[in-house]
Amino acid sequence: MRYSDALELQHRHGAALERSAARNATLLLLQHTPVFTLGRTTVREHLLCSPQELAARTGAEVIETDRGGSVTYHAPGQLTAYLLLNLQVWKLPIHEHLDKLEQVALGTLARFGISGRREQGMTGVWVGAEAAEKICAIGVSARRWVTYHGLSLNVDLDLTPFYAVVPCGLAGKRVTSMARVLQRPVSMRDVENAMAAVVGAVYGAKVESTPVDRPGA
Repeated sequence: MRYSDALELQHRHGAALERSAARNATLLLLQHTPVFTLGRTTVREHLLCSPQELAARTGAEVIETDRGGSVTYHAPGQLTAYLLLNLQVWKLPIHEHLDKLEQVALGTLARFGISGRREQGMTGVWVGAEAAEKICAIGVSARRWVTYHGLSLNVDLDLTPFYAVVPCGLAGKRVTSMARVLQRPVSMRDVENAMAAVVGAVYGAKVESTPVDRPGA
């Protein structure tokens, strides 16, 4: 799904959550067409060339967004999970929501035998005991108490475009994927199912799967 279409989909579901007092949430699991997203903390030094040149060199879209964090890359083979909920209804501080998203990524990786970890002072999930490599990026925003955006877990994708920028604004840090860690292909459907189950466990919620109409479909 194109990033702009996914953003429209989030806003559609988020508007319903703004008006509701029910303890509901919407979890969107999807893969993006190639796109670099520039979060609120992106600075010129995080881009190794102009946005126009970056798009021309990689063939990916370059889009500014209101999520937290710096620049990152999305493409098929990466599972992006957008979790929309009303923080007031859920009685959940935003920092605790971020913590739970990290727990979701850690729990999902654990189901595939991958030991992920947190890095002090940095949002996201990492692997590797010595030379840490980032496997999951996290960035959120909130409007009228409803959360938007979420996490992106590298499952099985070409990581080369990440090095056209300073991913997440972390100079010298490398990125990796589940397939690279496991040295084998990884089924996206298996990761989707695992993540949905872990979201339910971490947030204490019952997860129901339903098809979602795409904008413009």
